[in-house]
Amino acid sequence: MGRTRLPADRLMRSRWMPRGRGPVRTELGYGAFLSYSGERDRRWLPHLRHAIEKQSRPWYKPPHIRVFLDKTGVSIGPELWGKIEAGLARSDWLVVLASPEARSSAWVDREIAWWLEHKSVHTILLVVTAGQLVWDERRGDWDPERSTALPARLAGKFERQPVWKSVDPRPDGDAGSIPDVDGVAFGVASVVRGLSEDELRSEGLRDTRRNLRTARIVAAALGCLLLVASTLSVVAVLSRAEATRQRDQAVVQQLITQSSLLADRDPFAARLKALAAWRIDPSPETRFAVLDASVNPASGVLSHSVPVDSVAFSPDGRTVASGGSDGVVRLWRTGTQRMTGRPLIGHHQGITSIAFAPDGRTLASSGFDGTVRLWDLAGRKQIGAPFNAGAGTVHSVVFGRGGRTLVTVDEADSGTVRVWDLATHRQTGQPLDGLGQFLATNPDGSRVGSSGSRNGVQLWDTASGAPVGGALKGGDGVVTSLAFSPDGKTFATADLVGSLRLWDIEASAPVGEPIASPSTGLRSITFSPDSSMLAAAYEDGGVRLWDLRRRAEVGGPLLAHTSTIESVAFSPDGSVLASASADTTVRLWDIRTLRQAGAPIDTGEQWAAALSPDGRSLAVADAEETVSLWSLSTRRRVGEPLARAAGSLSPSLAFRADGAVLAIGSDGLRLRDVAARRPVGEPLLGTGDAGALSFGPDGRTLVSGGPDSVHVWDLTARPPTGTALGPRAVGIALSPDGRSLATTTQDNTVVFWDMTTHRRIGETPGDHTAQIAAVAWSPDGTTLATASRDDTVRLWDAATRERLGAPLRGHHGGVTSIVFSPDGKTLATGGNDHTVRLWDVPTERRIGAPLEGHGAGVTGVAFTPGGDTLVSWAQDGTARLWNVEATVNPVRSLCAWSDGAFTADRWHEGVPAGPASRTLCPE
Repeated sequence: MGRTRLPADRLMRSRWMPRGRGPVRTELGYGAFLSYSGERDRRWLPHLRHAIEKQSRPWYKPPHIRVFLDKTGVSIGPELWGKIEAGLARSDWLVVLASPEARSSAWVDREIAWWLEHKSVHTILLVVTAGQLVWDERRGDWDPERSTALPARLAGKFERQPVWKSVDPRPDGDAGSIPDVDGVAFGVASVVRGLSEDELRSEGLRDTRRNLRTARIVAAALGCLLLVASTLSVVAVLSRAEATRQRDQAVVQQLITQSSLLADRDPFAARLKALAAWRIDPSPETRFAVLDASVNPASGVLSHSVPVDSVAFSPDGRTVASGGSDGVVRLWRTGTQRMTGRPLIGHHQGITSIAFAPDGRTLASSGFDGTVRLWDLAGRKQIGAPFNAGAGTVHSVVFGRGGRTLVTVDEADSGTVRVWDLATHRQTGQPLDGLGQFLATNPDGSRVGSSGSRNGVQLWDTASGAPVGGALKGGDGVVTSLAFSPDGKTFATADLVGSLRLWDIEASAPVGEPIASPSTGLRSITFSPDSSMLAAAYEDGGVRLWDLRRRAEVGGPLLAHTSTIESVAFSPDGSVLASASADTTVRLWDIRTLRQAGAPIDTGEQWAAALSPDGRSLAVADAEETVSLWSLSTRRRVGEPLARAAGSLSPSLAFRADGAVLAIGSDGLRLRDVAARRPVGEPLLGTGDAGALSFGPDGRTLVSGGPDSVHVWDLTARPPTGTALGPRAVGIALSPDGRSLATTTQDNTVVFWDMTTHRRIGETPGDHTAQIAAVAWSPDGTTLATASRDDTVRLWDAATRERLGAPLRGHHGGVTSIVFSPDGKTLATGGNDHTVRLWDVPTERRIGAPLEGHGAGVTGVAFTPGGDTLVSWAQDGTARLWNVEATVNPVRSLCAWSDGAFTADRWHEGVPAGPASRTLCPE
């Protein structure tokens, strides 16, 4: 067997073969020994060996011919030639792969020499893989000049021209060509077995048929066994799947229960568990659990071991700093509500005040030990020596002049204001002495408020040291707290009797009447970032939010603390309120969840209103007998009125689907071009009111609840024509596809009409016990919702007219308005109890607390197209916008709230063993 490589190379290669293989079994014979040389033949000879051995044998029997090939037939050993020689001795035929490489190979020559010495030349087969062989009949030998593939040792050895075979190349796409392995294999096998190629092929055909018969029998038997095994496997798989499903459902229910129980004390864990339940089983129930956790404003607890006196947010809102009576400042992540990094230790007594620098990299803290300390938040270490007033407690510290100075207030001389240069740690200018009892410093340190004589308040300019205006006197209670508004225009004071007062700084005068709080003992107050809300903390551990424009409380009190609240602070975006208490905790409250977005729109007294289809404008019919448009973004009236002289006590308004036309049902029924502010055609009705209006989806049909009957108007006719359907209805609504109409009756039911035939096609049962005030279709037209003065909301199957589920209860005094969200999953209702309520349609459960803010009965509700904002209007002359983004995609809302905190590790912390780990929030 020849090679182009040296024997040493062959030995080196063999070292990489597996150890432990026993000696060559000399009793096993070979039909053929393949002798070759060159990398080209090395690549395809294993395929040739396999092709020869598979000829004419059943699949279950060993081969008729075994082929020796050094790559597979020689085991590792120190004497390679001895093993090759053993292979030659056990072989019947020597197959020489003739090529120019074999011609020059010493190994091929050595193998041929051994064969000629020990066996016959007539058992040598030649297969030309490259070059050529030419037999010279005249000489009776090979032509030495033209036979470029002939090994030299075979010259003169053959008495006559032997049978030899050339390898035919076959095309192989991009690879060029490959040898015809099957053709060579048949040639070699036929010679070795002493059969012609035709006989060999016939034998192969017979064996193939026999093999197929055997295979069919075996396949049938295996098929039966497989069927039994498959059945058993399917049963086992289904059983495992059902066991897994039941296990996962048990975990889901456990997570939902835990989420509900943790909502009041650990919202982070509650929301994580609800989200995990949804990831395991995204069902309506788990979606509601996520939604309920998302809208729950309950607090997250940041636990200390001592009373907490101060709290502050970083400028980006992601970090909360809290200072306790142990003199330690702790830092917490707002999203995870977990402590981050090492605490800041340096004060010898309790912390009185905390302030972040404008860049968020530095924090200042003041304490009862009379010092102010600066902290590098990245390195968690103190910056330089402390600022030492040397005069007892430092009550307050704020950054001034863009973070270049510190303004502090200490106890010296009944209150002293000092300004410190951060670069030198030295005081600048003269201190401001004799303030009296310190109350508060404004955000940039330019103003300080203190209590003056006879319960008054005095403001001071820290730069000049001069008082700002005179002492402000208001009320009989002792002022206990003061807060400056972020816009610099207003400050608020709180006194012991529970009164809140607003003051105009420039005019040095009170703004409006005092706000009377139901609780006494006000300890701390702070403005929201947009100056529209005030948070007040009380000695009883409660926090109340006040709408300063309306001078009314927003929702109910935030109750969780068990002792006096010492400090409150809003996050920079106003979404979170932090309260620090003597009960050793700081609590974080999510206050924008399902809360009013921005200030209300003061439209004045309203008789009717309708939201434009694009959600940008509100059409209002007011008490001045005009119909006007109000912009929801600017909260101002837009342009001239659309119509005048409404002259009605029960008008109605409705936009066409494209928003270009407004129908006005007041003193007749008219259509107005919204952009041009002019009539569209002649009035449809000359007198009377249309107390309810509904456009068809294509704008070609308008339905009105007239003074005597319900009319269907064909707006494509010239002039438009109307068809009376039946008695007048308080509530009407066309289905989203325009094919069905729902109208209310005096019998507290809803009648369904076919809009093609104008015939009555069904009616709901009389489940309501009082007048139905409003009806609404779900976006897919399969469900109808009714709002009644019996305080209930009911859902109906539009096809069968049967009630779906139990009544939705919560309003008091009657439900006046109702609307589905664009995705149909949320229902919004307004009532005479001044509230707006949200309901989850799939689970028929109430979402969060009522939306409170209106001072009178709510007369209408509508969603903007995206469903993330709800608009409500009421008899108090206001329209209000509510942020209901969480109802659109509660999972996305919850993940946004977590700010990347719901990592893979959180799954293992919060989910019981069993369900496979899942990604809580995609990146």
